[in-house]
Amino acid sequence: MAENRQDQIAKLQALENEDKQDTGKMAFRDLIVCHVGVPVKEHFPKVKKDGVTQKNDDGSDVRSKESDGFMYTFSQFGTATKVMVIIPKKYTLELLTAYKVSGLGYQMRQANMIYLDENVHLNSF
Repeated sequence: MAENRQDQIAKLQALENEDKQDTGKMAFRDLIVCHVGVPVKEHFPKVKKDGVTQKNDDGSDVRSKESDGFMYTFSQFGTATKVMVIIPKKYTLELLTAYKVSGLGYQMRQANMIYLDENVHLNSF
């Protein structure tokens, strides 16, 4: 029984390490989310130079003049965690409908939020 538990722990640790990328982003697979009516917004990425976000004179982040897609905001089923995703195309989503979201991004536990901005896939549940 202890061997079985050790095998499970080893598999879980391997899975966790597999999900981490060089960028520090984590892989999220098939999150079940619900569209709760938050309006879709056009997204403009932060301008970076040599990996450092550029700031303007008042200390705010500089944003690109070109959009890289649209920001969708969902609520994760079962936890009500806010899930924000950046997708290149604009879709018409149905209110209070469940979707599956996968991609690379960050989990911000203090903010109760997940932010996905790379390799994002949105599918019907």
